[in-house]
Amino acid sequence: MENSNTIIAALDLGTSVTKVVVGRPVSEYETEIIGTGSFPSSGIKNGSIVNIEGTTRSIIEAVSEAELMCGQEIGSVIVNLTGKTVRADNSKGVVAITNRDRVVTEPDVVRVIEAAQSIRVPADQEIIHVLSKEFSVDDQSSIKDPIGMTGVRLEAEVHIVTAGITALHNLDKCIEAAGLAEGARVLSSLASSEAVLTTGEKDLGTAVIDIGAGICDLIIYIDGGISYSAIVPFGGYNVTSDLSIGLKTTIETAELLKKRYGQCALDEIDPTETVEVPPISGRPARTVLREELVNVIEPRMREIFEMLDAELVKSGKKSFLAGGVILTGGGSLLDGIEVLAEDVFKLTVTRARPAGLSGLSERVSSPEFSTAVGLVKYASRLTDMEQKSQDRTESWGRKVRRWIEENL
Repeated sequence: MENSNTIIAALDLGTSVTKVVVGRPVSEYETEIIGTGSFPSSGIKNGSIVNIEGTTRSIIEAVSEAELMCGQEIGSVIVNLTGKTVRADNSKGVVAITNRDRVVTEPDVVRVIEAAQSIRVPADQEIIHVLSKEFSVDDQSSIKDPIGMTGVRLEAEVHIVTAGITALHNLDKCIEAAGLAEGARVLSSLASSEAVLTTGEKDLGTAVIDIGAGICDLIIYIDGGISYSAIVPFGGYNVTSDLSIGLKTTIETAELLKKRYGQCALDEIDPTETVEVPPISGRPARTVLREELVNVIEPRMREIFEMLDAELVKSGKKSFLAGGVILTGGGSLLDGIEVLAEDVFKLTVTRARPAGLSGLSERVSSPEFSTAVGLVKYASRLTDMEQKSQDRTESWGRKVRRWIEENL
């Protein structure tokens, strides 16, 4: 990392909490955390902005807290993108290698990438990412950088992510109203995977599921490239809502009980253990068996995992996930969640938190900060790429290679 003074601010607009993480890249494998801020989200539902004023206020409060902690003024932020309007699909492009020597050159790569992007995008959608998956030269596949190889046919497969234009405009309005510039928009699952996955796990074949309050973000890596991504519009809040109804208590109390006593595996608890439900609306406190909580939590989480499993099957890559499934996000903190997930997915499941951190790392060491930390790491990697290519007259080869590196 050539410039360790680069300050990056990440904004994670969550359904329950808006988070800001400020970091400084130290090396390729380490990021120093110098400030954090958080504030309850009041204008976001299922990952989508439903109230401009409330979302703007949450951003301002979270940014102010982070500025106070790091002693730096935040002018721009890199922001996560999720919600029901986000779409993703794989696309292929094929071109002939036409030069006399039949050697893949930089212009050939540019042409095949452009060919892969030539898909019909709905008028109400905008392309956010074109992420390289792999290249093929003739019958040789799974190539990361084809430049210099010999053949007659070059093929590229990319993962294209789009989002609703209206949702993007609402996001822009909130960030602008908060007095900030928007550095970049990054798919939430891509950011989360940046925080918790190693290169080896990406090569091995691994799925990352970030369980948020209103959304579950899924991304699958095969042979180092992104093979599939999807969003399931359910999360931890749905569990809390079910608990609130089942225990006849407030959402706030249900959330507190879920965090303190929540469990996804009934056989992991003492059947005689009791839990006190605090008094509300003049009604006295009462005692219930802890298994009553589990009998609400387990079915809802199982239902969410079954929807995610359907996405794994739909991807066509479930049998290639030698690295299993990695859970992260605030919703993954429920006890016994790995046991339940393994029962549904029939794959190895582990829970992960952000890694490769220094400085105020203890403030962001929980899975609920994976997206925000991943945004910082993602921006750090792109910043490093740009620093290595400061010369604006860089060759086609360097430009193309930089695109491949940035979008793997």
